[in-house]
Amino acid sequence: MKSAQQHGFSLIEVLIALVLLGVGLLGLARLQLSMLGGTAESVLHDSAVRLAEDKLEALRFELAAGQTPLAGSDETQVDEVTLRRTWTWSVDANGLAETTITAKWRDPKTGDELALSIPAKLTTSAMAGQAWLIQSGPPSRETLP
Repeated sequence: MKSAQQHGFSLIEVLIALVLLGVGLLGLARLQLSMLGGTAESVLHDSAVRLAEDKLEALRFELAAGQTPLAGSDETQVDEVTLRRTWTWSVDANGLAETTITAKWRDPKTGDELALSIPAKLTTSAMAGQAWLIQSGPPSRETLP
């Protein structure tokens, strides 16, 4: 009597391995799609932050040049998405200026309106110099041990 020895894989084993491989590849494809969506969303947030910071710097330069900045708004296209940027401006009795720059856009996937706000307090260069003097106080020497 001869003993039956099995060599290689059966058809069922090969089919099960192919199904497992297919499920794994579908999972990787889905992961790749979600990563691409997250990248597009972060690009829009990054663009909104850069636009708000650019306007903040422009307002600082206007104030340093002795001009009085005004409130306003504008729009910019980023990757076929319209970013609306608005800013407010007010000055208190001490000459301290307050501004809030807001960027708004619609999420291309969901259609939801998203917003990002950067509040800031600005001062004239003359006031900044006085604040530095008040903060630092008179010159002093510190003895080292």
